[in-house]
Amino acid sequence: MVHKTLRIIPLVALLAMSITVHADGVINRLDNQLSHIENTINGTQRTIRRSQNKYDNTQRTMTELKNGTYAEKRVERAVKNKKRRAVNSLIHRSNNAIRKATNIY
Repeated sequence: MVHKTLRIIPLVALLAMSITVHADGVINRLDNQLSHIENTINGTQRTIRRSQNKYDNTQRTMTELKNGTYAEKRVERAVKNKKRRAVNSLIHRSNNAIRKATNIY
């Protein structure tokens, strides 16, 4: 009886190892699938936000055209963007000058 039990122990150990390896593979596949699903959901949400922004911009433009203020608003936005870019450029150049002076990159 002991001899039969000793013969079964390696088989049970081998079966347990096989089940563990298989379960690990299944868990990895499920993890990959979940990551793929999360990426798909995030991409869909980004697309929805972009579409909503385009719709909002179109609605604003239509309202401005209807009110006759489109050209004024367009110029205001262009000036504001130009100022913002000029300030950002100045900050960037001063940061680069400081980095060069202090040798920090």
